[in-house]
Amino acid sequence: MADGGGDGDGDRQSVELVYVATAGEFREAFRAHAKASAAGRLARRLLLGSAGLGILVGAVPLFLGGTVRPMALAMPGAALLGLVVLPWLQAHHFHRRAAARGEHRTLVDGWGVRVTTDRGAGTMTRWAEVKRCAETRRTFVLLDPASPVPVLLPKRGAPTDVARLRSVLDRNLARRGSVSWW
Repeated sequence: MADGGGDGDGDRQSVELVYVATAGEFREAFRAHAKASAAGRLARRLLLGSAGLGILVGAVPLFLGGTVRPMALAMPGAALLGLVVLPWLQAHHFHRRAAARGEHRTLVDGWGVRVTTDRGAGTMTRWAEVKRCAETRRTFVLLDPASPVPVLLPKRGAPTDVARLRSVLDRNLARRGSVSWW
């Protein structure tokens, strides 16, 4: 863990995280991303509405003395699939991709976020590209509405520097009034 960012400003801190991301962390990140995006919130409402409507369509014949048609179970079943199974599959898919790259080393400083892996693949995200940040139980998630994949920062990657990581995120995202902690 190093002090002093790469931008030459001596009062900025940097935090280095070293981790192999888990599927649970990806699930938390995608859940936070869905809550933060208008499309994610709309999709969740539509799925919950279709499940409720499907249950209603299935329950009305029962109350009228009839039987439930199997097709009436399709709508709640599809909603359950969309709400539970697909997010799990998405997190599992991204976890497999991240695990194939090996250990991740992430530097968070005044410039932004730089990620390198054992495979040498590197990504860089400047603070100007990040709109908001969410904190979950196990991660910090950098949210960019234009990107379908959030930037994941697991707290266990820097267990002794979580407060300092939160401070770096607050300082760099608060300038734009865009910090959103859940």
